[in-house]
Amino acid sequence: MSLRVLVLEDDPFTRLSIVGALRHFGFDVVAEEAEPGKALERAIAVKPQVAMLDLHLGKGATGLDVSKELRRVNPKIGIVVLTSFEDPRLLGPSLPAVPKGTVYLTKKSVQNLTMLKGAVNDAAIAAMGNSEAENNSAFGKLSDVQIETLRLVAEGLSNSEIAKRRFVKEKSVELTISRVAKSLGIVNSNSVNQRVHIARVYFRSTGVMQDAQEA
Repeated sequence: MSLRVLVLEDDPFTRLSIVGALRHFGFDVVAEEAEPGKALERAIAVKPQVAMLDLHLGKGATGLDVSKELRRVNPKIGIVVLTSFEDPRLLGPSLPAVPKGTVYLTKKSVQNLTMLKGAVNDAAIAAMGNSEAENNSAFGKLSDVQIETLRLVAEGLSNSEIAKRRFVKEKSVELTISRVAKSLGIVNSNSVNQRVHIARVYFRSTGVMQDAQEA
């Protein structure tokens, strides 16, 4: 019997492509939704075994919020997060934790549609054992504070403004930025504006900018 899959994606073309690919590989797509609320309603009705969720769904609930509710209803549902964000924390602070057993897949890493097939199967198996979700991107090495500082730098805030937001000294912010740059391989030199480079890395890693030279 083929796996029952729910797809939550707010972009119509992307959703159509994902659903078409999954059906091509023999999966039973029992629900395809653009809105979190409707996806949760359908999940209760059709009981999918795996949910493929977009992380960023505009204003309101995120794919991680939906995954948390899905796991509350069915602790053994497999979760695939398919997103432009290399790390979910880049979307913003205070997001729910990535559920155990989640397969986290960036859209730019999908080189062929067969990878979607593998992600669904892997998620179904991982959820049964609730294995820890892995983050193998460069951002996986960064702490939550470093990720948040990275995001604020990209928003154009000065060190003093970031210090006020975080209730720390400006020197602490400078040290955090230096450690972020080192972790991401950003060299500080006269020819490279470190803050601009950090912002470019952030936007490229959220799918906003594909290459720093496109700016």
